[in-house]
Amino acid sequence: MSLNDQIADVAVTSITMGRPIFDGANKLTLEDSFDVADKVFSRIEKPKGGLAGYKIAWNTDALMEKFGLEHPGMGRVFNKQLRESGAKLALADFNEMMIEIEIVAILGEDLKPGITHSPQSVKTAVNAFTVGFEILNKLSTTSEPTAPAILAHNVFNAGAVLGDMRIPADDLDISKLTTRLSDRDNVVFEDVGVAPQDPFEAIAFLANHYTRRGFTLFAGQLILCGSHIPLYAITEAGEFSASMSSLGEVSFSVV
Repeated sequence: MSLNDQIADVAVTSITMGRPIFDGANKLTLEDSFDVADKVFSRIEKPKGGLAGYKIAWNTDALMEKFGLEHPGMGRVFNKQLRESGAKLALADFNEMMIEIEIVAILGEDLKPGITHSPQSVKTAVNAFTVGFEILNKLSTTSEPTAPAILAHNVFNAGAVLGDMRIPADDLDISKLTTRLSDRDNVVFEDVGVAPQDPFEAIAFLANHYTRRGFTLFAGQLILCGSHIPLYAITEAGEFSASMSSLGEVSFSVV
């Protein structure tokens, strides 16, 4: 068994049981972290109900600089952790529950290996956009985790909560989107035009990363296009809601 296989096995245990990140993962190179992430995916895909889609991470200049990267990070989202607006989540199921608010793309066409995808070419593959929460389960560590270690642990993704509204790709104007987060009826974030990146650029980046590794992004899968708010910790029970102008609203409660 290779070292990457061993690290993948430990990462699966950390992800599925909420255990601390293995310090050895901090020694991974970036390329090795991609390999470990693929191996982790192959081990947890079936138990988590299959692949629902993908997420981009750290897709701002400030975050890429913080993590010492020349490009964003990436991860996968699974069907058993995909929820509709109004869902209930148990705080006890998380090591450290965090949320982000994101534009969510829903693919209407496959994005296949063998070509280089561009923001222009992927636009025709997007069936619709909606608003959603990314749910994260931040794992504990004995030392500050490196970017490769976090990537190997699927960037802590623990699913998503999707809004009900859908708008066509041509109707999205990120410059006019007002993003709002309410924590138990208190507005804790509100701003306009705070998308970290053009969503079509985010989709093209993820498509190129995964198709170069032999994966196809299938119609019906979703893409989380990057957070409009700083990572937000959930420490108490209550209801949390978000809105993005033309994209509608989404909410969930924590018990």
